Amino acid sequence: MTHVKNRMSPLERRSVATLSGIFALRMFGLFMLLPVLALYADSLEGNTPVLMGWALGVYGLTQAIMQIPFGVLSDRIDRRAAIALGLSIFMLGSVVAACSESIYGLIAGRAIQGAGAVSAAILALVSDLTRSSQRTKAMAWVGISIGASFMLSFLLAPTLQYWIGVDGLFWGVAVLTLLAIAVLYLRVPNMAHGDFRSRQTRSLPETLVGMLRTPQLMHLNVGIFLSHMVLTTMFLVIPSLFRDTINLPLVEHWKIYLPVLTLSVPGMFLLLRQSSSLHRRLHVYRTAIGLLCTGFVLLAASPASSFWWLAGALIVFFSGFNALEAMMPSLVSRMTGADSRGRTLSLYTTFQFLGVFCGGVAGGVVLDALGRNAVFWFAAGIALTWMLLTLFQPRFSVRETLEIDLGRFSDEQQARLAEQIRELNGVEGVNVFSGESVVHLEVNPERYDDLHLQRLLGS
Repeated sequence: MTHVKNRMSPLERRSVATLSGIFALRMFGLFMLLPVLALYADSLEGNTPVLMGWALGVYGLTQAIMQIPFGVLSDRIDRRAAIALGLSIFMLGSVVAACSESIYGLIAGRAIQGAGAVSAAILALVSDLTRSSQRTKAMAWVGISIGASFMLSFLLAPTLQYWIGVDGLFWGVAVLTLLAIAVLYLRVPNMAHGDFRSRQTRSLPETLVGMLRTPQLMHLNVGIFLSHMVLTTMFLVIPSLFRDTINLPLVEHWKIYLPVLTLSVPGMFLLLRQSSSLHRRLHVYRTAIGLLCTGFVLLAASPASSFWWLAGALIVFFSGFNALEAMMPSLVSRMTGADSRGRTLSLYTTFQFLGVFCGGVAGGVVLDALGRNAVFWFAAGIALTWMLLTLFQPRFSVRETLEIDLGRFSDEQQARLAEQIRELNGVEGVNVFSGESVVHLEVNPERYDDLHLQRLLGS
């Protein structure tokens, strides 16, 4: 019997790598269009600045609307089926946008793309397939994959747009999405169907009310809202700041993003390493928020034409931001069981995309009224407010996950043992995977006694 490992198992590595790639593909479809979509919209029939703004923002709006429905669906059926459905809708939206000759068709295509809201379902499946000891690491790899897609999109988009056009970019995303669906079923295991039928899920209203009344979860929901609000606010002004203060054209902005994101990785991993300790977790959480606030203060105080000052401020910001991107979904997933993890994460990601929407609106108002530096001070104030909110936050209380290898037992014995393990004191969930002998136990550390499990497997 093995249930303590400091490294990811082959099952975890394969699953996390594949799901991170699928998640990054979804974000790549969003990021790649940011530097080129505005110019493309100018060439479409009926375009106005307001409609162009809708073409950019409607993706995030429909993402926020559809997160909870897809999260609920992923709790009730095979999670891979829910993800495949969302990817299919995303692919359909890409085709509609590629075929559009008017701004209204582009808006419709972007709205359909966003309606394939699989972020929560993917995070829930990552959580299902990893132990609690590896969960933060898994979420970190998801975050790194998103950062890589961000970097590649800004590096490749101008060149690809020159060769194949924006409509070609949409067609390319559609083809890659189709390949992602195939890889999803070929490379990612899923919980056995019998395990899904045995889940006793609560109703959606009951679950949502329970989450809204849980202080730990609501602090994290508000946190992801504020973090993505300040991120979107920052990118309202960062491109023009690069252009105007250090004379860097848009096609060369990757020269800053590449080293910044690369150099922020050590800081992120240092924070995540410290967060593995129960007693340090809340302190690390506050430290990461403090880095966000410090980064914005440095940006606001940046001397004119100082490349290194800007780069240093962004490294500080992204060290904290990327650590939070890995920590927060990991904590949310460890506070809930498999029966409601999809809907819990869907509420979390709904707050995330609402933060994107509100950051764009509020940041635009501040920029228009007070100028660029005021946007940075505004974002710093939001981060400081977030820090103050953590003073009223309860200590994070999470479940632990143990990995049990039942390979020495027959299939019939494995099924019987899984049912017996479910009845042990402190065991709050048993995840069984189709075609795998490994099972994951979700336990309450305060009530679980490993001796009972050892006796059961030895009998």
